[in-house]
Amino acid sequence: MKDNKDNATMELPGFAEPETETPEIRKPITPPKRNRAAKQVQLNLLEVLGPTDISGLPAWVHDENTDLTGLPIWR
Repeated sequence: MKDNKDNATMELPGFAEPETETPEIRKPITPPKRNRAAKQVQLNLLEVLGPTDISGLPAWVHDENTDLTGLPIWR
């Protein structure tokens, strides 16, 4: 119940007439520009090791100066 002498009640937030809302003006959203990455190039770093097998790894090559484990043969 409101007291007749209480005039402050009408000054509280929410008791006033509602204001009409104006719609926000929004800019259209544009997707960000894509930076094209430079084309990747496969470097053939294993080429200096000699021939390679199907997987691209160095193939085993018999060397007369090494044994089957790859260690040098002392002569």
